[in-house]
Amino acid sequence: MLKQKEEYIPQVTTASAIVDVTLWNAATSFTTEAIEFPSNAAWVLDIEGWAAVTAGAPLLTILHSNTRDGEYSPYSTLATNIDITISKNRMIYDDIFPARYMKIQYVSGGSTGTFSLVLSK
Repeated sequence: MLKQKEEYIPQVTTASAIVDVTLWNAATSFTTEAIEFPSNAAWVLDIEGWAAVTAGAPLLTILHSNTRDGEYSPYSTLATNIDITISKNRMIYDDIFPARYMKIQYVSGGSTGTFSLVLSK
């Protein structure tokens, strides 16, 4: 039997609370809280609702670390500064994530509207 994927909504700490990246204001850049991964898990990040966004030059980078509060670095060159105005770039995945923790960094680049992130791991 295949192991079922767990859906996870990444979260961001704001000045007042920790909030889900659901209907996120595309004008606001962020780096998510650390997301813990099971050992060597496959994963998929979906950027949902992008059709409601007026894109400037938004970029997304997948970061990784083996310690929750340690230093994070880009996961790979292919997962760094991803242009999410291109539709095929709105589903990011890999068949293995060897690090223990992931963060997702989003840079608005002047975009407006709202979008959501859903991570399956």
